[in-house]
Amino acid sequence: MLRKLLLPATILLLLSNFAMAQDFTIDAQLKPRYEHRNGFGALRPSASGADRASDFVSQRARLRFLFNDKSEKFKMGFSVQDVRTWGEINHFANKDQGNFHVHEAYGELLFTEEFSAKVGRQELVYDDHRIFGSVDWAQQARSHDAAVLKYEKNFKLHAGFAIATVGETNYYAPLVPGTNNSYKSMQYLWFNKKFEEFKLSALFMNLGLEQTDVAQPTRTDYSTVYQQTLGAHGEWRPGKFGLNASFYYQFGKTGVGANEQTIGAYNGLIELLFNANDKLGFILGGEILSGTAFDADADKNNSFNPYFGTNHKFNGHMDYFYVGGRNPRGGLTDIYLGATYKVNDQWNFYGRLHQFMSAAKISDGTNEVDSNLGTEFDLIINHKFSKYITIQGGWSGMFATESMQYATAANAGGDHTKFNNWGWLGLVIKPTLFTTKKEAQN
Repeated sequence: MLRKLLLPATILLLLSNFAMAQDFTIDAQLKPRYEHRNGFGALRPSASGADRASDFVSQRARLRFLFNDKSEKFKMGFSVQDVRTWGEINHFANKDQGNFHVHEAYGELLFTEEFSAKVGRQELVYDDHRIFGSVDWAQQARSHDAAVLKYEKNFKLHAGFAIATVGETNYYAPLVPGTNNSYKSMQYLWFNKKFEEFKLSALFMNLGLEQTDVAQPTRTDYSTVYQQTLGAHGEWRPGKFGLNASFYYQFGKTGVGANEQTIGAYNGLIELLFNANDKLGFILGGEILSGTAFDADADKNNSFNPYFGTNHKFNGHMDYFYVGGRNPRGGLTDIYLGATYKVNDQWNFYGRLHQFMSAAKISDGTNEVDSNLGTEFDLIINHKFSKYITIQGGWSGMFATESMQYATAANAGGDHTKFNNWGWLGLVIKPTLFTTKKEAQN
């Protein structure tokens, strides 16, 4: 892995001798994180001995290169990373082992100061990360192969386009969600305008998914089914008080043939913020992601899907909902209260209490059950050790009800009476290895 990282670094450092007239930066990131999982993501199993806690260390090592030459109307970004769990690869590794891949590789053409086109593998991040996010908590993070047209002056307008295939093929080859990728095609339009105390964004996304109702399908059995997401996000900061609000609606189709369903789903969020002083802040919020009731018509789908969001950020850090495919059929209502406390420039604390409920009627397979799913508490501590190093740690506990056992497939067979908890400790090391800046022209 080290040889793979050093080779592009050496080449670009040599090239930098010829590029001193441009802005050029090389930075690195190392993120080792220890985790103790004892009911993370789903209730601990009821079977005796099956619920033994897991302890591991995961790690990301990333190297990023940024190049900018405005005189030639061009930018470029390139980042490579190795993502692994300690011990996953033997200490005397086979030469074919490894988890090394390109995270970003894009070029941006600057047609004018306001208008550009960014093409290649890139992170798509908008607003509060609910619909498009980088998922930086996950060691692998998320990036897309896309082309994005940008206009940024008095307002921002982005138009993105993506198409995905399994490779270079002479004939049509299906791209199956969960097997190859998550979508066949995607187009979106994002608008953002900043006012003195207010920011407003609007988003439209059209998503094409490959689907079939054939048990053992051939390439001719797949169809691309389209669904749309439309909504807006706003932030208001008049002083010590603040307000965040968003609403999105999903429509279109899912499934084909006998499995076809009409989508009608929504997501709404509202947060009230209060900064008591420079150190202490509070948040009171609520979010609802609509769900499909267990007795709903078979041709209706009312379950909202935040496809590409940084979902770890929203509904509890134990990732019981909307992370890793854990989308509850009944949706989710999340009421939360939180606080942040900044001791000084080196130390800060974060705490949040979530109350979870199903947004639609759920059942135990026969009868309707109570909508109350449980309560989660999250605590995080951050310590800025030095300019380049941050030490982070956290603990979370889930106090589930019996209904949680029926909320998602991941909880089937779980025992709500067992105490579910999760703890972690990690380092974030982010040094700038090399930088040069173009000298101003007289």
